[in-house]
Amino acid sequence: MNEALELPIVREPQVRAEGAASAPPRMGGSALLHTLRFTLDPEGYFARAHRRYGDVFTMRVMGQQWVAIAHPDAVKEVFSHGPEEVDSGEANQALSPVLGTRNLLLLDGGEHLRRRRIVLPPFHGERMRAYEQVIRTAIRREIAGWPIGEPVRALPRMQALTFAVIMRCVFGVQEHERVGQLGDALQGMVSWVTDTRRVLFFFLVGPERLNSVPAFRRQLARVDREILAEIARRRAMGDLSEREDILSLLIQATDEDGGQLSDAELRDELMTLLIAGHETTATLLSWAVHDLARDPVSQDRLAQEGGAFGDAVITETLRLHPPTGGVVRRLREPLTIAGHDLPTGTDLLPITLLVHRRADVYPEPWTFRPTRFLDNRPPAGGWFPFGGSVRRCIGAAFAQFEAKIVLEELTQALRLVPVERRPERTSRRAIVLVPSKGGKVIAQRR
Repeated sequence: MNEALELPIVREPQVRAEGAASAPPRMGGSALLHTLRFTLDPEGYFARAHRRYGDVFTMRVMGQQWVAIAHPDAVKEVFSHGPEEVDSGEANQALSPVLGTRNLLLLDGGEHLRRRRIVLPPFHGERMRAYEQVIRTAIRREIAGWPIGEPVRALPRMQALTFAVIMRCVFGVQEHERVGQLGDALQGMVSWVTDTRRVLFFFLVGPERLNSVPAFRRQLARVDREILAEIARRRAMGDLSEREDILSLLIQATDEDGGQLSDAELRDELMTLLIAGHETTATLLSWAVHDLARDPVSQDRLAQEGGAFGDAVITETLRLHPPTGGVVRRLREPLTIAGHDLPTGTDLLPITLLVHRRADVYPEPWTFRPTRFLDNRPPAGGWFPFGGSVRRCIGAAFAQFEAKIVLEELTQALRLVPVERRPERTSRRAIVLVPSKGGKVIAQRR
């Protein structure tokens, strides 16, 4: 059995300790072995560390040192500190070779808040309703092509689905337009940076080495050429103000001083939406399919009710299977977190894989039980798949909106059963945590 499945909560929480503050315990052993285990078995790696070192500990992986946090009270402390005290972009610079540096994810302080005001409106409220029919059309086309009565991996199918949605809703590219050139370039980049061998190599030597690899530079040049061509084409359109895709909205968006995003800034935001939105939503959907196939009662209820139960299914899927293992924050000044005095420059890592699965927060934490969220909101600091505070992912509402539509359509049309009785392990696809066998299920027509 996977060690992570046996994780007990064996220590009293270390938060708000009495007396003098101390440094968090430090994980011993080889940094190389830590990196290998972190890459190949993220669940087991964090479970073992939590059992041995408790709720706050220092780890060294990929040449970086992080203070890992596994208690919701400490997570609340981290998220309570504002941009003048804690950075996020600076702590995530390892993503800059692919995403660029002028995007919401990697900006900090006043620049981040200004960019957030520009980028947020297309993802808010009723604006998302404009994309509902696009999503429904995409999932119905996908369902029509599912093999019946044969094992099928949910992950690649959900990746194809979410990519089609990204192309239509974000890039605004219709099927008869430039899907070929732009789509091929974007998919080529995604495939290149998520290849398991490359991920392991760059985790070991450091992601900054990406820029020295000729094959990566060629992929990046092709993507940049196609994205910038699409931006130029869009700027020249006479009906720009009538279009509802996110690229068109971002081109027209202004800050309070009338400033607009440059082509380079638009490129970086679009790459972030592609990599973050496409991969994480596909992962959420593949895990939901995986778990619903093993829970026919929840599956039938979702097909019949949708609505609030659909929201609960998504919340529970993100609790049990967060798309990434944690979120990173870097201290801009000395702070005391969970009773430990931490110096400027400390990288904090609130770990979703541990906090989301605490038995003292979620009874029977390894059981997929959507009903736990029907009448209860997740506790503060106890559920943060999209980050928190002013750094919460702006695409969170869109991802959940898309996932709800997809799962409703899927369960109304198909009955899903698992291929294997035992649940799949958690594997890694770049920074995203996916089902180890792709979420294998067998579909039957309802």
